[in-house]
This record gives sequence, C-alpha cells and structure tokens, in this order.
Amino acid sequence: MTSDAPRGQPEGPFRGYHDIGGRPAGAVAKDEYAFADWQKLSEAIRGALEAKGRIVSLDEIRRVFESFGEDLYNTLGFYERRAEALTVLLDEKGIVPRAAVLARMEAIAAMECRQVDHVTKTVTNKPTISPPAGSAAP
Repeated sequence: MTSDAPRGQPEGPFRGYHDIGGRPAGAVAKDEYAFADWQKLSEAIRGALEAKGRIVSLDEIRRVFESFGEDLYNTLGFYERRAEALTVLLDEKGIVPRAAVLARMEAIAAMECRQVDHVTKTVTNKPTISPPAGSAAP
C-alpha cells in the first residue's frame, strides 16, 4: 500500500493542524523580508529565554503551539504564535503574569497612538492598534 504522505509523516486523523511538513504550500517568496521591530525583539527574547539557563525550551514552545487550537493557530502569524507561546509559558512558570504582559502591550499601543508635531507642539491621537485576534486566549 502506498501513501501520499512523506516517509515518517503521519497522515489522516493522526496528523495535527500544526503539522504542515510535506504539505503543498505554494511558491516560496524570494523577496527580502523586512522584520518589524517587535518581531526582532520577540526573537531576541526567545533566544535569551532558551539560552544557557533554559527558562523555556523549544519543546515547550511547540507544546503551546499545539494547544492553541486550529482557529487561533491559523489566525496568528509565525512571530505572533511565538510571542503568544512565550506569554503563556512565562505565565505558567510564574515568571511574568499574562495580565502584566497584556497591560504593557496596551500601554505601548497607547503610546504608539499619539502623534506629536514638534513644530506646532500639538499632540493628536492616531487610530488604535489592536493585538492579534485571539491573542487574549488560552
């Protein structure tokens, strides 16, 4: 019996929504990707947390990805999933409460919504920035 699944890859009901290895994904974009500052910072924090002291591990991050559920997993982008996983893990380990992370995100978004004209010395509010859909869950 032959299978369309790559060797070593489960198929059918044994394959999770997060297991995309070997599935067709279309053409790979070859353009340079300009990483947003928050993506760079998130990656630096992840690297620091995974480094020598091993506050979090790649396996723990993967476990959290797999606990998101299909809708949240597919709604979040790659770096959003990583940031959300770190938020969950730091809360689980009692290092940084989730509420503190969300409060800080709101404070940063509020600062980013202010536009200052240094010539006229006026401050106006820009449209608010919302966290990714579903990021308040798990």
